[in-house]
Amino acid sequence: MTIRKATYEETRSILNYHLEVLKEATMGYVKPSREKALEMMTPFLTGGGYYLVRVKNNVIQGWVGLGRIIDQNTDETVGFINEMYVLPSYRKQGAAEKLCKAAFIQLRAEGHKQVQLNVYAGNHAKHLYEKLGFTDVSTLMTKKLD
Repeated sequence: MTIRKATYEETRSILNYHLEVLKEATMGYVKPSREKALEMMTPFLTGGGYYLVRVKNNVIQGWVGLGRIIDQNTDETVGFINEMYVLPSYRKQGAAEKLCKAAFIQLRAEGHKQVQLNVYAGNHAKHLYEKLGFTDVSTLMTKKLD
């Protein structure tokens, strides 16, 4: 098993999963469409974002999207995990945790002192992120006005 930066072709392959990733990650809060996926991914990829992939026997098992953002609270540049995804047949094997830890090493090597991510309420990955030391900074709340 290897974790490394995705090639151009691997990145193109990852983009084929964006509707499924969007559907799972947003927990039904975002209506998945190709247009919405492109709207969300274009700034990430054109802004210097890239993927680390977990590969075994030349098969991608999962990936983590890395980039940087300006923290809206401190105005500092911080590392950012844009996307974390493990293909269903490779889940429950520690792949996501290994990808996160590789992301931390990579972002630290790029000079970042902090990493942030967004996670939707109800997303099972939140437990992993908390286990890895992430803490809540803010909560977006909503109420339907019927």
